Amino acid sequence: MNIHLRPFALHDAAAFAQAVNESLDSLLPWMVWAHADYSEQDAREWFAFTEIQRSKGEADERGIYDDRGQLLGGAGLRYARDKASLPAIGYWVRSSQQRKGIARQAVGYLSELAFRHAEINTIEILAAEANLASRAVAIASGAEFIDMRYGLIILDSGPVSTAIYHLRRRHQASQ
Repeated sequence: MNIHLRPFALHDAAAFAQAVNESLDSLLPWMVWAHADYSEQDAREWFAFTEIQRSKGEADERGIYDDRGQLLGGAGLRYARDKASLPAIGYWVRSSQQRKGIARQAVGYLSELAFRHAEINTIEILAAEANLASRAVAIASGAEFIDMRYGLIILDSGPVSTAIYHLRRRHQASQ
């Protein structure tokens, strides 16, 4: 399946809310922003926040769409805030479209976008230890497992052990 990533637009709010509500079983354990009865207004507020982040150069959140324009999920690149931190990629795919390689493709797209910045050589992917699907995406995307640390992700239930993966820039041999 071909996917396309683009910033969310206001006309995506209904589709976004529908995708979230359809996917609560897979989102609620891992995404603290997801909740029952997620509304179009919730989506519009999220879109406005992502636009502010983009304008400040803090993050680049995008919708994932198929060739027909159906919203498949979301993925984002958070830029490092300081030299001690790394940029990070996050993703989610609506339940009806999971296990089709969509998240892996989105990670590939966002990593290419990030590596256009000469100063970015490593991108982080964090996943709760028990979130096996997200961890599988990191591995399928070519990320290397680095460590397991407690408390990097805080869910509604509290801090959890977090798997840390790194995607590294592929350096080409000199010719």
